[in-house]
Amino acid sequence: MDVALSPTSTKMISSYLNPIPTLPKPLGPHKVGTTEWEIPSSEIPSSAPVPDSKISTIKFRIYYPTTDDASSKVSVPWLPQPQGTWQKAYAAFLGFKPRVQSILSALPFTLNYTNIPAVADAPLLPREKSSTYPVAIFSHGLGGNYNTYSSVCTSLASFGIVCVAPEHRDGSAPVSLIRSSDGSIVETIPYQKHAHTPTTEVLNSRNAQLRIRLWELDQLFSVLSSLNEGKNFSNYAYPENKAPENPSFKGTLDFQPGHVTWVGHSFGAATIAQFVKSVYYHESMPSLKGTPYENDLDWRPIYKASSNSELVKQITPESPIGFLDLWTMPLRSDLTKWLWERPLPCYDRKVAPESDHATPNVVAVVTAEFYKYTELLNRMKAALSAKPAEIAVLLDRRNPPKEPKFDAATILTPPNKAAALEPELDDELDLTANEDVGDNATSSTSTSSVQSRASSPSPSETSSVSSAASSNQMESSASLSTTSFAPAIESTLQSPTEPKLFLIPESAHLSQSDFGVLFPRLTRYLMNAQEPIETIHLNVRAILAAMRGMGLVIEAYTKGEDSEAEIDEILTDRCPEKRFVPQSLVE
Repeated sequence: MDVALSPTSTKMISSYLNPIPTLPKPLGPHKVGTTEWEIPSSEIPSSAPVPDSKISTIKFRIYYPTTDDASSKVSVPWLPQPQGTWQKAYAAFLGFKPRVQSILSALPFTLNYTNIPAVADAPLLPREKSSTYPVAIFSHGLGGNYNTYSSVCTSLASFGIVCVAPEHRDGSAPVSLIRSSDGSIVETIPYQKHAHTPTTEVLNSRNAQLRIRLWELDQLFSVLSSLNEGKNFSNYAYPENKAPENPSFKGTLDFQPGHVTWVGHSFGAATIAQFVKSVYYHESMPSLKGTPYENDLDWRPIYKASSNSELVKQITPESPIGFLDLWTMPLRSDLTKWLWERPLPCYDRKVAPESDHATPNVVAVVTAEFYKYTELLNRMKAALSAKPAEIAVLLDRRNPPKEPKFDAATILTPPNKAAALEPELDDELDLTANEDVGDNATSSTSTSSVQSRASSPSPSETSSVSSAASSNQMESSASLSTTSFAPAIESTLQSPTEPKLFLIPESAHLSQSDFGVLFPRLTRYLMNAQEPIETIHLNVRAILAAMRGMGLVIEAYTKGEDSEAEIDEILTDRCPEKRFVPQSLVE
């Protein structure tokens, strides 16, 4: 008698017989190609000053749709070359002692044979529906690199998107290798370990990292614009005699204002928030001239876009943005407080009065593991609100942070928390000690008094909580229990331009990266992370829906089913997904 096995059973048996970790097939209808670039910064047409002289190149991977018959003689290894160096770097990142690191770097592991599900240097699929492809830029978090979010990036590419993932050289990757024109390694940037308590020293260190990250995004945008114009660059990712023919992107990328999508995870999400706001509010940066900080290197501007650059034209209130487990601690230094107090550009978005249910162009997704930590959640919600500084105070008073302090970062948890409130929060509380902000704080959804894009405060200015009353208070968005996630009750004051926040129950911080799908048993055992592939797909669908909502041409899930692309209700009140729970920004 024949016995039919369920797909789940078949998958489990297959995983035991084949111990090599595998990445999921992209979600969309197209086959995916990928190409690696490392370009000398001297060739990039950008006026942004180099923040660190050791960083002579920018490195990134492009994922894009390719033809069904595309093939390659070489695979695309998930663990970059030289793999021994990366094995040792990950061992150090996980806290192994130097001797163990050396042993691990010399041993072959199954992860060495894991490949990204994409065809190396395949041709770009000719565009059928429009003349250009939407562009998405993805910024990685701590412990990541340009490959560690390939599950998200390949899926986006499979829907007809050119997705670009830089490798940040700020010391947030386990290691990053800078090459010369012959492909040899000329500089090694190790991981920089910083505490996760918001001391002045730590915040200055994070600012130094953000200077590099934001400069890299500026450089990357310039490169992509130049590739779209047909310009050629040197590519140090390969030895000169082994360099493949990279696909041409001339005239294929959609760079209309507001059409580039910006996505990031954890520290990468913080990077995207800081970059988008830095560009959008570039004319509002306060001057330090005549202040005690004028010549203080720690008070150098993080980044300032050139007023006449294409980047300033690109980032608009309509720009699609995706935040995955947005980590806000790096955004809270005194140097960038003026920027923290300003809302995301989407609050300036003009929506017709009858468009009460307009699709949001900014979506944030939080994992269950991240959600458990009140401080992380409060600050994430504040960053997404119309009045971040005020809402941070309000939320911390309603739900004071109580999580324990951890001494070291690990790859298994979100960025660690401080046991006490941040110093700057203490200052804000002192300023508002005599104000009743319990039930009378201004709702974040009210945009009537959002700061002007052009206003320019002095570095010493501080925010105060408005005492304007709001008659509508929202109920709690969810139980503090880690197992009960009730849908939030939305305020009647919710603005159609406000970002939308969603929770994925039974998910871990790693679930939004490749680590969740590569090590499903580990994340399930340690963090109760379930259905890792579905978790990736939910994140991808949310990003796609935000892009579609802004009119970008995105393919349907199945070829020939154009209507399906318009019907995905994942960001609407009609969302049928039980593992995609809407959350309010102010409870």
